[in-house]
Amino acid sequence: MKTQIQNQPSNQRDKTMLKRLKRWSLAATIIIMAGLMITPSTKAEDSAQSFRRQNGLLPYDPPTWFLEGYFIARERNPGYVFGPVQNFVGSIGGKTTWLIEDLELKRLERASADGTTPEYSLFLEAVSPDRTEYWVFVILPHESAREWFAARRAYHGRKAEGYYGKTQSMLERALSQGLKIKAEIRFFVEKGNISSTAPEDIILNRGTFKPVFDLSTGRWLGSAAKTN
Repeated sequence: MKTQIQNQPSNQRDKTMLKRLKRWSLAATIIIMAGLMITPSTKAEDSAQSFRRQNGLLPYDPPTWFLEGYFIARERNPGYVFGPVQNFVGSIGGKTTWLIEDLELKRLERASADGTTPEYSLFLEAVSPDRTEYWVFVILPHESAREWFAARRAYHGRKAEGYYGKTQSMLERALSQGLKIKAEIRFFVEKGNISSTAPEDIILNRGTFKPVFDLSTGRWLGSAAKTN
């Protein structure tokens, strides 16, 4: 190949080399552009896999009653009810996966074997090209605000009344209007760190998923108000 090029006239050799340089340049550009498009997603996915390994997280298929239920996003004195959960999942974008800690799964399996359904935690993982984030849900199997409060009193004792008493009243108001509140978003995790901002504030600030019920006024909001 080299001998053939050397035997060509000078002008022809220059043209041949120029064509080859253009082809090599184009190929290199395509490879670089492909790398730029693929790398962010790969980094986000690598981050997600690393977080799963560090926290013992496994894929999990949540119950339908939870996905179809509503949720609050502040542990104490929440302002709003959001939902349903499955609608929220569809609003956050990226590739979403439900996860559960391996030890939490074992605890849930033991409780189920005893015929009980406890509160337990799930991670909603959302992987986008530029970031990976987690919404940590606490599943609430309770049928009434009284049952919800009893679960907190069992853990916090006499302190529960002062800490959760107002929230119980708010939940009773919402439940009386037909809202089935089956979860609470307890934490928001981004870049491996728990945010100091309440999940409720993060959802409201993003503005892509609107609340359906105002707990302070006891009124339905937006399109939900028209259908109720």
